[in-house]
Amino acid sequence: MDINLKVERITLRDVAKRAGVSVPTVSRVINKEKYVSVDVKKRVLAAVKDLDYEPEWTARSLRLGKTNIVSVIIPNIANYFFSSVVLGIERFFRSKGREIILFNTSNDEEVEEKAIRIATAKRVEGIVLATISKNNNVIRNNIKSFGAPFVIVDNKIDVDNVDFVLHDDINGAFKLVDHLIKVHNYKKIACISGPLDESSGIDKLIGYKKALKENNIPINEEYIRIANWKKAEAYKATKELLNMEDKPKAIFTANTNMVIGCLRYVNDYNIKIPDDIAVVTFDDYDYVSAFNPPLTTLERVDTKMGEIAAELLYKRISGKVSKYREIRVDSGIVIRKSCGCNIDLKLEN
Repeated sequence: MDINLKVERITLRDVAKRAGVSVPTVSRVINKEKYVSVDVKKRVLAAVKDLDYEPEWTARSLRLGKTNIVSVIIPNIANYFFSSVVLGIERFFRSKGREIILFNTSNDEEVEEKAIRIATAKRVEGIVLATISKNNNVIRNNIKSFGAPFVIVDNKIDVDNVDFVLHDDINGAFKLVDHLIKVHNYKKIACISGPLDESSGIDKLIGYKKALKENNIPINEEYIRIANWKKAEAYKATKELLNMEDKPKAIFTANTNMVIGCLRYVNDYNIKIPDDIAVVTFDDYDYVSAFNPPLTTLERVDTKMGEIAAELLYKRISGKVSKYREIRVDSGIVIRKSCGCNIDLKLEN
């Protein structure tokens, strides 16, 4: 049996009829304008609730010159880091009475560019962007044509007139590798890094090399593998590293997605952590402490980064800041047993 349901849209006229007032009066109440009596306001709001009326936001935004909506564009919603960044952004803007439109680009530059265009067409008041674009001119032109503020998170690119909120990746990588050297006397330390055309990938590699240099350990380029944040590539990189004649004694992975690939290889071949190989990684997600042994890592700052980005965008929209900023968020090292420490948990600032 075919059922054809037609949903009638509730209009301002319907609300006015229910409340026993004029359409302009309903409009003044919804737009929180003055010169409406308390009694009339109560009747209108009751009618809005009874009829489950939703304002026509497009027309309203054109009239008021604002939408109270911001856009968030991320490359991978399934990635714990980005989903937590979004959580921080949403939490902040909901507290300010604003809504967000979320775009997931699935690591596709063309989809990212399209998302920016759609957000622009929706007249959002600003955009938080976690870009993967390799073409800075595309982002630069979109920013220039959009005319509303951008805050870029996680990836530093060469564009002007935007704010950046980044993890202090250099310092974070340095802390993890320096711990392996100073506390456990490891000298043969490998690095499984992200893509070097993204700032978060190159900065973590810089931090790794900085720790080696400051401890007078020669950099062995054979110990460096690029796995592009992917589990399968990290699995392959771990296989290559642990089958070298002069194999490393410790591995630093630049994010938790890649450490999963690393640990899959280790488990497949019954390699013991930390007896055979020590492992440390970025980002202290819930499951990291459940591994056997629990992983030494960096405390999470993803939700905090989202909140900072949202607050910065909010101030930019409100005209409360003028100078563009680059904020780098530091995090402490969380010590667990995968590095060789015989303790359950310790946080170093």
